[in-house]
Amino acid sequence: MVNPTRFGAHPHLPAHSPRDEEGSAGMGVAHGSTDPHVTLRQAASFDEDGPRMQLDVRRVRWRDLLSLTHIEQHILLDQPRRHYRQSEPVAASIRVLLPGIPAPQRVFVACGDDRLMGYALFREASLDQRWILEAVGAAMGVYAAEPVWEELMRHGIVAAGLEGVKRLYARIPPSSPVRSAARRCGFVPYANEDIYVAAVARPRSPMRRARTQRPADLWAIHQLYTAVVPRQVQYAEALTSESWAVPRGRFRGGYGCQAWLVEEGHLIGGYARVETRPDAHVLDVFVRPDRQDVAEDLIETALARLANLPARPIYCHVRGYQMELTSLLEAAGFSHFISQDLHVKYTTSPSRVPAVESVVFTADVKEPSANRVPTFLQGSSGEPSSETVTG
Repeated sequence: MVNPTRFGAHPHLPAHSPRDEEGSAGMGVAHGSTDPHVTLRQAASFDEDGPRMQLDVRRVRWRDLLSLTHIEQHILLDQPRRHYRQSEPVAASIRVLLPGIPAPQRVFVACGDDRLMGYALFREASLDQRWILEAVGAAMGVYAAEPVWEELMRHGIVAAGLEGVKRLYARIPPSSPVRSAARRCGFVPYANEDIYVAAVARPRSPMRRARTQRPADLWAIHQLYTAVVPRQVQYAEALTSESWAVPRGRFRGGYGCQAWLVEEGHLIGGYARVETRPDAHVLDVFVRPDRQDVAEDLIETALARLANLPARPIYCHVRGYQMELTSLLEAAGFSHFISQDLHVKYTTSPSRVPAVESVVFTADVKEPSANRVPTFLQGSSGEPSSETVTG
């Protein structure tokens, strides 16, 4: 697909400026770095008066691999869910291009002026084939990268729709240069969250009230979710009870998923889930707003279990409607890592169309004669529509 795209030069950097090596401030993460505030190289603001260039936006090909290694501006999204090794564009492209091996990722590239100018990396989640924007990158020199990212995202949205995908998601920090391009492509924020991180899990004793999740708990966990999560977030996430299932064969080789809950009669007062991967643990907790004691039990239990595993950073999501967890996490040794907005983009939207097809009902009714009028007060005369009345 070839699109004429307008590029704006950086408003503060002339061509070949010495500051090109330092870059301009921007929100993102460079490969190999755990700091979310690493400066992005040569990020520039969008300028409507910039020059135009023909862009060819398409799926990645083998010949693009060498060019991808020369891209220096990388922004990794979907934190902390993404794995920086899996989000590396060259490795992801090789997995996509290898024949006979299904890959959950989709890599799109934008080429112009006989060179590769940017890429966008999406990941297909196992849940109803939804796509997640995982990373973007650009090699624009002193020109703005936002128009390239916008074209890449638009192409990805169309490709997702052609594969039957209904929703695309993106976790984007408020100050990220990707945010404005995503908004122009139709990504809409539906929640905000803070990510907290702890370096390691200190040894502690698990609380007695929390127990391990069982297969029969799925429906009750989903009822807790619908009770504590705002309705607009539920609509955007579109989760079902199967979303809380713990996969079989969990924790093979020390990686996998664990979950715990606290029962209160026939209801569940709180739920905690940890996904473990080679580089980190990711903790999710949600409880009834008035039950901080339950949240403390679940956090302590999760950290006690993780203390028995090899040391890895532990990340925890705290949504805007879960701020009561903040003090409990800080008391457990967590510190604030990053803030970000959760976005959703629908490839199809429901619409209500009024029915225009009419149904005609017919009745076989005779015309009344001049000396007859309809009545229901006397017996039938054998004609369905009238009765004989003497004048």
